[in-house]
Amino acid sequence: MWHRRSGRPIPFWVAVEAWDFGALSRYFEMLNGTYQNQILARFGLTDARIFARWLQEINLLRNRCAHHTRVWNQVSLNPLSALPTEPYFIALNLDGNALTRLYGLVSVVWFLLQKIAPRSNWINAVADLVDTKPGLPGCTFASFGLPTETGFPRAAFGI
Repeated sequence: MWHRRSGRPIPFWVAVEAWDFGALSRYFEMLNGTYQNQILARFGLTDARIFARWLQEINLLRNRCAHHTRVWNQVSLNPLSALPTEPYFIALNLDGNALTRLYGLVSVVWFLLQKIAPRSNWINAVADLVDTKPGLPGCTFASFGLPTETGFPRAAFGI
């Protein structure tokens, strides 16, 4: 508001704060490779296609949550087909089921959060939520994308 009243241009970082996540993910895809690489370096990544896919899937998840759509046993139409060869992802050993389900996306979000908010305890809240799910028909751990029916693999995430 101050910028409009003073006749000054709005700084880019102010404009970006008003964007929704979908606009942000599309903007990343339109960026010049040099700028994409600067963003990727912040996360220790090198593949813009993988990161763009993550942003698209996070945007879809955000929209599902915002519109109160079921997320537990949803199968992604565009799964996370490739992951970086980071030790984090290698240790998780995500299979095809995980890459098409919420568990794969939780793994990606936690990877990103560790880079931008290293003191976050978000993964603990997710693990607690998953482990306290009700025992309903069709509400299995496999439908979340977990490799076993024993609950959230806390040890794999270091919790």
